[in-house]
Amino acid sequence: MERKAKRQEAASAASAASAETPSGRRAEKALRRRVRLGRWAALVIVVGMIAVAFASGDDDDGDGDGAGGPGGGAGDGSATGGVDEGDPVPGGILRVGIEAPRSFDPATASPVSPSELLAADLLFDGLTGVDAEGQPRPAIAASWEPSADLRTWRFVLRPDARFADGSEIVAEDVKYSIERVVRQGAASLVAVRLETVSGYDDFVKGDTPNLPGLQVVDDRTFDVILDNPQAALPQLLANPAFGIVPREAVESTEEGAVPFGEAPVTSGPFSFSGGDATVARLVRAGADTALLDGIDLFLYDDLSEAYDDFVAGDLDWTLLPATRSAAAAERFGTDGFAPFQAELFYGFNLKSPTFADPRFRRAVVAAVDRDAVVNAVFAGSAEPLEGVVPAGVRRGDAGPCEAVCGYDPDLARALLSEAFPGGGAPEVRIDYYEGPSEDAVAGILESSLEAVGIPVTRRPLPFEEYQSFAVSGDQELFRLGWIGTSPSPDAYLSPLFSTGSPDNATGFSDPVVQGLLDQAAATADAGDRLDQFAQAEQVILGHAPILPIAQFRTRAVVDDDVRGLELTVGGTFAGERVWLQRE
Repeated sequence: MERKAKRQEAASAASAASAETPSGRRAEKALRRRVRLGRWAALVIVVGMIAVAFASGDDDDGDGDGAGGPGGGAGDGSATGGVDEGDPVPGGILRVGIEAPRSFDPATASPVSPSELLAADLLFDGLTGVDAEGQPRPAIAASWEPSADLRTWRFVLRPDARFADGSEIVAEDVKYSIERVVRQGAASLVAVRLETVSGYDDFVKGDTPNLPGLQVVDDRTFDVILDNPQAALPQLLANPAFGIVPREAVESTEEGAVPFGEAPVTSGPFSFSGGDATVARLVRAGADTALLDGIDLFLYDDLSEAYDDFVAGDLDWTLLPATRSAAAAERFGTDGFAPFQAELFYGFNLKSPTFADPRFRRAVVAAVDRDAVVNAVFAGSAEPLEGVVPAGVRRGDAGPCEAVCGYDPDLARALLSEAFPGGGAPEVRIDYYEGPSEDAVAGILESSLEAVGIPVTRRPLPFEEYQSFAVSGDQELFRLGWIGTSPSPDAYLSPLFSTGSPDNATGFSDPVVQGLLDQAAATADAGDRLDQFAQAEQVILGHAPILPIAQFRTRAVVDDDVRGLELTVGGTFAGERVWLQRE
């Protein structure tokens, strides 16, 4: 009780809109700097914020909550709360612990925040949704159909689609909601993925009041017109940021009106029914839209307190902080840990003469044991990155790194001898920004490269300086990362490795890869598309433009009573499919 009183007192002093971690605040500032520093500059930084927020650590509370401690009614920590038994039982309130979001407005949901993504996904529906396998499913749109060239997509809205206030959801609402996100331009990782929509550049610059590529045909029909084919558009539009919102509520100027981000009018299976700085209460929006009566989102400044409440039996599911992950894993297992859409890697500046020989780049990759890096620095909060496309995203090849970027110091030495038969491998300069996790990773890279005969100099910079340096052209083997905005290989391969892409940080260019990526974007069949992406990824990794390091995880624990909860790679779950099996 004392712990909860303290949490409530602290939360009352600062609203949920301002409750965020220091790493989250820095990430948001970095995202806003994209306009000034260039498209991908913030992406070099933003996954660092995830590395800070997700970095593993030992239980620092000394509360002895490891194996054998009090159960508090908590279950086995599995992602689904155990095997479903019998038919779903309607009713009940799911108690969920998340970090307090800055806002409940979906357009502001940060891709580095599982808490904000989950809150937005529970409250709002987009045109489409995705299942746990990353496949698109109907949401506000009942169906969709592309043109033969995949450049025009027609979405037909559900006739029963309603906002929580009972008003109809029509195509104008869809256009307004998507334009709100796109208007952010380069300041939004999600908005820039729609840059192929016709008229994007002029709209973002403010030269046109509406985005021409978003067309209202009638109240129930909506077209998206693209300059280039985009086969994965339905998956992209399922991003929580594209949740459909009502213009009247968002832009309300009524005296005394509560800001939309604090009391939203929702479009999803749950409506916002109030709360305070410590809890947001969601109730079922319609008789047949969800099994649960509602969801209580308990909002924390410190997820360590959420874990304490879970152990005490006061929560059914909660995200975990890095400092409690080891204890939670020991006590409840790691079944509630699922791949998240963020990854960390080092890039080779391919414009640097140091890395002109691909054999040298491959030698660097082969010299590094990704498992050792993850176990030493991110144990429990990440897993080794096995390619460019992370686990959790449906792909055509389960493990491309096994063949082309596995740990093999003998191969590294052989490649060095082949590339430099007279000896004298060039010095590698490792560029990164200062921080405990970053220093630890760079230290392991240094010792690994030196062990096979590659001299190394580490060049850490203060965080603020690194942002400019990372786009200066003087960087060499430099720390960067990526966040996918949809559960498709396209969200990782195309931005990072298409020739001339503003997000192509390494300067990679290959006609075979470009051909495969273009072909995949224009291929309607999902299986064929995955095969094309898999081929492109293999060719990319064969050129070794990056040194894969880690893929981060959503870390959560869940009570045995919870059924039907499946985490997506975006860290969300379909709340309408969850049910409780209370004894």
